[in-house]
Amino acid sequence: MPRLAIVITAVGTIESLEGTLVSVLENRPDDCEVVVALNQEYADPYDLRDEVRFLPPTGRKATVAAINTALAATRAPFVHLLASGCLVSEGWADVALARFDRRTAAVVPLVLDADDSSRIVAAGVGYHQRGQRYLVGRGQTGLDAAALKTVRGPGLFAAFYRKAALDIVGGFSTQLGPRQADVDLAMLLSTAGFDVAVEHGCCVRAGEGVDAGGSAFREALSEERLFWRNSGSAGGIGKWLSHAALVAQDVGRRAPRPSALAALAGRAWGFWQPGYTRHRRLQAELAARAVPQRLESDNLRFDRSHAGLGRSKKGRRRSSAI
Repeated sequence: MPRLAIVITAVGTIESLEGTLVSVLENRPDDCEVVVALNQEYADPYDLRDEVRFLPPTGRKATVAAINTALAATRAPFVHLLASGCLVSEGWADVALARFDRRTAAVVPLVLDADDSSRIVAAGVGYHQRGQRYLVGRGQTGLDAAALKTVRGPGLFAAFYRKAALDIVGGFSTQLGPRQADVDLAMLLSTAGFDVAVEHGCCVRAGEGVDAGGSAFREALSEERLFWRNSGSAGGIGKWLSHAALVAQDVGRRAPRPSALAALAGRAWGFWQPGYTRHRRLQAELAARAVPQRLESDNLRFDRSHAGLGRSKKGRRRSSAI
C-alpha cells in the first residue's frame, strides 16, 4: 500500500491537466500513487494507465463529489489534493508529510503565482464569522504572524490530509462548492480536536484562476449554506447583522446585471433549506469525542463513506454530513 495518494482534480482544460500530470510524475516521491478525477473524457494519448489511475468524469459541476469518490478509491494513509493547472517541484510532498504527527489532520502548502514566484496566491484559507471564506495572503509578497494565525486549513486546490481524519468527519460536503467545502472541512476537523500545520517550505505554483468560482446562483447558495452550517450561537446579534450586510453587498455589487437576481435566489434557497440542525449535531458529537487520541498509526483508516458517517458498532445511527 502506498504511503501517499496524489489526487489530481481536473477542473480546467486537458492541457492544464497534462501540465500538472507531467509536473507530478517528474517529481513524485517513490512511495505514492497518482489518481486523477476527470471532469471530461480523456484519451490518455501518452499511455499513462500503468502509472496513473484515471477515474471517469462525474460532470463538470461535481468537483467535490469527484474528490470524495477519489478519496474512497485509495487506501493510502495520506492524501494530497491538487487541482489541474498546479505545478510542483522536487521534494514538495516530502516536506509536507514530515509535518504530520498524531494530532495533525492537514498540512497547508504555500501556493505561489506561476508567473511571479514572489507573489502569494494562497497560504491557506480563512473564515470570517459573518460567513465569508477567503484566501490568506492573496496578492501579498510576505506573511506576518497575525496572518498565519487566521489560517483554518488548506485550499481544496492544494492540500495534504491524513486519510483517517477525513474518514472520521465524513469527508467534504457535496452540498457545498469547492470554494466553501475546504474551509467547512477545516472547521469540522478543528471541532473534532485535530490540528493543522502550515508548511511554507512546501511550494505549489498556480495561476490566479485556480480558485475560480461557479455561477452566481451556485456560489451564493454554497456561501449561504456555509454560513448556516457553521453559525452556532457565538457572536450574537452582531454576527447576524454582519452576515446580512455581506449578503446585501454581494447582491448589490452585481446589480443591475441578471447575476444579482441569481445570487439573491441562491441566498434565499440556502437560508430556507432545512438540515442545518443535523450538521450542528454532528459538530457536537465530534467535539465530544477524543478523536486524535485514537490515531495510533499512519495506517489507521475508517472504511466509511465520505458522504456521511454511517453506523457505529453499537448500531446507533450517526448524523450524515450535509
